[in-house]
Amino acid sequence: MFLPNPNRELPDHFLAFANPTRLRILERLGKVGEESVNDLAEFLHMSQPRISWHLRMLRVGGVVRTRRDGRQVYCSLDVENIARERAHLDQLLGIEDRMKVREEVGA
Repeated sequence: MFLPNPNRELPDHFLAFANPTRLRILERLGKVGEESVNDLAEFLHMSQPRISWHLRMLRVGGVVRTRRDGRQVYCSLDVENIARERAHLDQLLGIEDRMKVREEVGA
């Protein structure tokens, strides 16, 4: 019944970045592309359930996507959604308009 409000997605998206462990996960995924949850837990010296909890927060925020292959779960950055949310934030803040004006006046 409620219409989707894209402004409600932004807090979830940016809250996903608001934790040092999640930032380390994102940094690792940015370097390797895709990695299993178990390998990620081993690399970060953390338990698999703790990593899975952080990955859930990243999935809810639309930052990470997962895929299952048998019993293994692999995760990777959701680059398209990150770019979409960034563009939405730029639009919300009026950054696009300011950039266009700067380009037009040569600033």
